[in-house]
Formats: sequence, C-alpha cells, structure tokens
Amino acid sequence: MDDLLTISRPAMRARRPELVPAVLVAVLLAVLFVVASLAIRMPHTVRLTVQNQLAWQTEVSVRPADSESWTGAGAVARDDQLDFLALPDQGDQWVIRFSYAGKSEDVAISRDDLAAQDWTVDVPQGLGDQLESAGIAATTGSSSTSAAGG
Repeated sequence: MDDLLTISRPAMRARRPELVPAVLVAVLLAVLFVVASLAIRMPHTVRLTVQNQLAWQTEVSVRPADSESWTGAGAVARDDQLDFLALPDQGDQWVIRFSYAGKSEDVAISRDDLAAQDWTVDVPQGLGDQLESAGIAATTGSSSTSAAGG
C-alpha cells in the first residue's frame, strides 16, 4: 500500500517573452509621446523692440488682426527703448496698441514688415499729439537710458 501514483509531466521548457507585443507597446508609446508633444507645444515667440521718442511712458499691447484679445507686453519709459524678448507671435497680421492715460494709438502691421524693420517699431507721434491735446503732463523722472548712463 505504499505505492505512490506518479503522473509523468511533459518536459517543460523556459518561455521567452513574446517580442511582437513588446514592440507594439513601444511603438504605441512613441506615437502617443509625439502627439502629446505637438499638442502642448509652446507658442512661437519673437523679440520686439519698441522705441519711444515721446515724453510719456507708453504701455504696449499686441493682438492678431483677426482677434479682439490683447496681450499686454509692458511699458516703455519716455525717451527710451525696450526689447520684449519673448513676445508671443501674433501671426501674419499684427495690431500693436500704444497707450497712456486713457489715450491710445493702434498700428496695424504685417509680420513681413516687422521682420524687414528688424522687429523694431516706434511709438507713433499720434499718441503724443493726443496726450498733448488732452493736457496730460509728460511723465516725470528721467528715462532709464539717461539714468543708466549718468
């Protein structure tokens, strides 16, 4: 009664991981990574230099010509210039608004014209004329160029 029943098993061999599913998963992950990187791409930026020859500080805002949403860039001191180093590209047609004390002057300009001007624009004298006609006193203090130089 001590006989044991022994069931023989077929010889086992080690299984290698299947290569095809691993390659498919890798390709799928690569495609998802590319799609995600395109979807969260940072907007193209440009450097815009604004030269302000007026006696008033000037606020600068930009927008695409086909939009009503403005992007505030910043303020340029009187008799000074300022480089906006990472301004979002506004497309083929730009509108640049120069303003101070409730007065403003908009300038429509193409990207090609901006590039031809080395991405440099002047604050329009029309804004200065509006401010002068309204009796708005010139911005006090020295410009940052004068302050830095002396």
